[in-house]
Amino acid sequence: MDDKQRAGEASPAQKKAIEHAYGPMQVLAGPGAGKTYLVIRRIRHLICHHGISPEKILVITFTKAAALEMQQRFADLTKGGYPEVNFGTFHAVFYHILNSSGKGGKKYQPISAKEKNELLQHSLAVCGIEEVDRDTMEQLFKAISARKNRDEYEGDRYPQTPLVIKDRFPSIFEEYCRVMNERNRLDFDDMIILCHKMLSGNRDILSYWQNRYSHILVDEFQDISPLQYQILKKLAAPRNHLFTVGDDDQSIYGFRGAGPKVMQQFMRDYPEASQVCLDINYRCRGNIVRAASLLIGENKERFPKALRAAREGGEAVKLCTFGSWEEEAGYLAGTLKEMSPIEQGKTALIYRTNAQADGFARLFFQEGIRFHVHGKTEDLWEHPVCKDFLAYLRLAKDISETGSGRRADLFRIMNRPCRYIHRQAAEDVSVDEGKLLEYYENVPYMQNRIRKLWGDLKRINALRPYLALDYIRKSVGYDAYLTGKRDGAGTWMETAGRVQEIIRGFASFDEWEAYMEKCKEQRTAEGVDEKGGVAFITMHSAKGLEYDAVFIPDANAKVIPHSKAVSPGQLEEERRLFYVAMTRAKERLEILTFGQPSRFLEKLKNSPDILLLNHLQAHQIQHCPDTRQKHQQLFHIPHHLQ
Repeated sequence: MDDKQRAGEASPAQKKAIEHAYGPMQVLAGPGAGKTYLVIRRIRHLICHHGISPEKILVITFTKAAALEMQQRFADLTKGGYPEVNFGTFHAVFYHILNSSGKGGKKYQPISAKEKNELLQHSLAVCGIEEVDRDTMEQLFKAISARKNRDEYEGDRYPQTPLVIKDRFPSIFEEYCRVMNERNRLDFDDMIILCHKMLSGNRDILSYWQNRYSHILVDEFQDISPLQYQILKKLAAPRNHLFTVGDDDQSIYGFRGAGPKVMQQFMRDYPEASQVCLDINYRCRGNIVRAASLLIGENKERFPKALRAAREGGEAVKLCTFGSWEEEAGYLAGTLKEMSPIEQGKTALIYRTNAQADGFARLFFQEGIRFHVHGKTEDLWEHPVCKDFLAYLRLAKDISETGSGRRADLFRIMNRPCRYIHRQAAEDVSVDEGKLLEYYENVPYMQNRIRKLWGDLKRINALRPYLALDYIRKSVGYDAYLTGKRDGAGTWMETAGRVQEIIRGFASFDEWEAYMEKCKEQRTAEGVDEKGGVAFITMHSAKGLEYDAVFIPDANAKVIPHSKAVSPGQLEEERRLFYVAMTRAKERLEILTFGQPSRFLEKLKNSPDILLLNHLQAHQIQHCPDTRQKHQQLFHIPHHLQ
């Protein structure tokens, strides 16, 4: 709802929360319920009606952007008054406590993302592990975070560790922590752990910070880890003026120790606490609210809620079933091309994993549909596997056209798979078959390998990119080379498949290169203008955002819920992810599926708020000038939707 609250006045539930002054309170705030509106008005109420000193108020949220936005909106509300109110992220607050309370003037230094990567690469090398891809690095960072946050709760389990290095993870973790300590560096998890130890072990320091802040307000409470919660309890004691705002149905960060149970634990820890439910959604149309509520109602680990929409009407939620990905993609492209540039800029494609974006990025590029990728995502073209493929194709093209190729390309692929070719065999900037044969003139079996490589390169150049990669993987032996890698083989093979699938539609190497260049330009422009075209965004990254129209593609089995989600708790978190995606839509929501549909769709199929379409019906509606009339011709539309 934000400051855009349509009614302009607080609802009865909001009013109760705003006027709560002392003691603990928990606010259950569903999607679009106006959390920020509530928090900034409660701060003003504490100051103006209860005489609480602004500097005694601490407001904590998760991201720097959210903290700055909340601070700015509070300044706008109070016309610049009360700058002494403290706004910050968990990590900023804990870091401030650490550096303000450290003995002997010791100052900790937060580690940069670049140095963090370097330290992990060092730790891998010390443990005898060669280069790993970005996906594995990301999984390792999550495993390290889980290990630190869950240590005192789950012992020595490493649920997020990549299987290929699971046995060596304890050694990697130990080396990583050793070097971090040696360099006096802190990552976000260290800030939490050290702050907890400091407050637990020094009564004077704890007493100082308890007196420093009399009222603590916490946003996105469902996302905090157990250790963060313990720190909050210590800081709030003994007065316990702890005010938390969150939604257990939007708890989606289980990999870092967060979960909906923390909200239930709050009510057990503070039996005297008041609880308020903000049950009005000011963002989504009624059809979307009811469909999303039906989905999330299947979860057991939650507070029951009866959410309703402030705005009824609008289009029915569409559930479109297709026979193949190509049909789904064709429908999506056709639908988006009918939108105006302004409408496209208010539309999001929300998917479960970054891998899903690859095919849609290629499709949008070919169809001329403008898009941008939200936030920082992996650059697939910088992956070692992709660089190998590019070197093969570029070298193949060059020797077919000029008889020679770049030495750098040869160096990259000459021993992938291993051919025992020495770097000394290619001393010039450009390389050709004759010079290599001359170098090995007294080694017949190496000459045969050179001729075989050159023959393969010529065949590769004669094929379309998709078939060329297939030839490289199977006939040349690149897949066998990947399989023989000791670490990361499975992930690298998966990446090889992703790259090959992306280039399926390209007719030539030049066309693929042009596409990659376009992607790089787009990636460069992301930091400048992230509003143009359709937004590509993962379900995790979508939380807190909103769009006029949302399309959720590939709502299939093994995609959502993810194939790795097997326990009841993991399945519930996957359902919460789907719920988050659905509730980003303000006006229009379409869920697309092909093959075997997600189990999450079963409950939705019987909802009067869902319009079921097969691929033929979807295309009929897509091209009908009067969409609503066509809906009524094809289906019985519930009266409240007409």
